[in-house]
Amino acid sequence: MVKPAETMTRFISCDWGTSRFRLRLVDRTDQRILAEYATDEGIQNLAATHPAKDGRCEFLGTVLERGIAALDADGQSDIPVVISGMASSSLGWQALPYAVLPAPVDGGSLRFVDFFLTGRKVRLVSGLQAASDVMRGEETELIGIFAAPGRRPLAEDCIVVLPGTHSKHARLRAGNIVGFTTYMTGELYGLLCRNSTLETPDDAVFDASAFLAGTRAAGNNGLSAALFQTRARAVLGHLPARHSRAFLSGVLIGAEIASLARGDARNIVLAAGDQLARQYSLALGELLPDASVVRIPPADLAATVAGHARILSHS
Repeated sequence: MVKPAETMTRFISCDWGTSRFRLRLVDRTDQRILAEYATDEGIQNLAATHPAKDGRCEFLGTVLERGIAALDADGQSDIPVVISGMASSSLGWQALPYAVLPAPVDGGSLRFVDFFLTGRKVRLVSGLQAASDVMRGEETELIGIFAAPGRRPLAEDCIVVLPGTHSKHARLRAGNIVGFTTYMTGELYGLLCRNSTLETPDDAVFDASAFLAGTRAAGNNGLSAALFQTRARAVLGHLPARHSRAFLSGVLIGAEIASLARGDARNIVLAAGDQLARQYSLALGELLPDASVVRIPPADLAATVAGHARILSHS
């Protein structure tokens, strides 16, 4: 028999994305991570190898059980699992309809379905949809970021920047997610570095001045023209080859931040690890010098875990 959520002392947080599968065994009292497991068994890869829905669901269950065993929790069926990300898409376990905006940042309007896998309760969580955009997984991060009482006032009026393969800018007002925009910044960076005329050397090193030059080029000339300058500046000898990736990164992130500069961005919450936080901070300082930026430190970036804990409390 599964214990009521209020009495569970541990749970398993599962972030099942397009390219990665991540599990964390969590102490619910203080959200301390007790064990972690991660592989490249993302939903996209698994859907490609198991195109039939029935066979795919069975295999996803096998992958999840194997991960739970790696956490040394396979014999403890009273520990529930919360899954967010692409597992709730048509490529995943079960396609759940997106929740709609505005969405309270406590996760109360998210859609989820509960089922049992080998006697263990599994909660599968939906994503969010805007008028012409979608997210699956980042909504859980947003819930976790603002679960801490000290950050709740920020949710009254801010834009949260979540860098990544598909970066998200989420607009929050009065404690609600009221809009968001997705940027393919990370995916474009990888493609352009390796599969374009802008192909850059693998021995590249980050150079802040080259990055800022790319940021300014994007702000002044737009994305497409600024991208070509990565090649043109190198050909003309204005940009050392080893700095071309820094310039390219500046262009892509600069184009992303330039969109904020055209709006009413005054209060920005930046949630990123050290490397991306440094680059986004540089771009924000260059293109939005008057904005107030609150950076979530890397030690606090277990936002998905905090979001899952909050979602688990909903009935």
